[in-house]
Amino acid sequence: MVSDAPSELVVPLSKVKIILLLIGAVVFGLGSVWVWSLADDQTRFNPLKMKAVAIANFSFCGLCAIYGYCKVFDTRPGLIIDAQGIVDNSSAVGAGRIPWDDILALKLTEIAGQRFITILVAEPHRYAGRGNFLSRMLNAANTKMTGSPINISSNSLRIKLDDLDHVLTQAFEKHKAAGRTS
Repeated sequence: MVSDAPSELVVPLSKVKIILLLIGAVVFGLGSVWVWSLADDQTRFNPLKMKAVAIANFSFCGLCAIYGYCKVFDTRPGLIIDAQGIVDNSSAVGAGRIPWDDILALKLTEIAGQRFITILVAEPHRYAGRGNFLSRMLNAANTKMTGSPINISSNSLRIKLDDLDHVLTQAFEKHKAAGRTS
């Protein structure tokens, strides 16, 4: 049944999902400012801890807002699946080109209710070392949690995760079958 896998699939970024992320980041960032403003006037919690939480949340929301703003104007596809492999531009730490020959396995992973596809590669350190300092740190964290720096979520893509898993699995099986016959 692997022969019906498409020769190339281009999955665009979902601008609606990205705009919702951007709005959520701004709202929660404003919530952090509100928590900061209340910290000194309340007696239930330690004001210093409240301010620390507000700073951490505001920083995270700020990074999400920057990511969302950049992705809203990103015209590149979120994901390309073709005969050579996968091109991942679906997240802030997109792996870029991943040749089929580097891929050992695909697996569905769930952490804290978030489902994504983990792509296990032969040399994870090659992919973990890509990008700027923040990307490398996030890739290292991904590798610790899932065993691979490459994890693809459908959160910013115009495709459901189960459909993406099906298409990726078909394409991977098609490549493996072609490798056995050549």
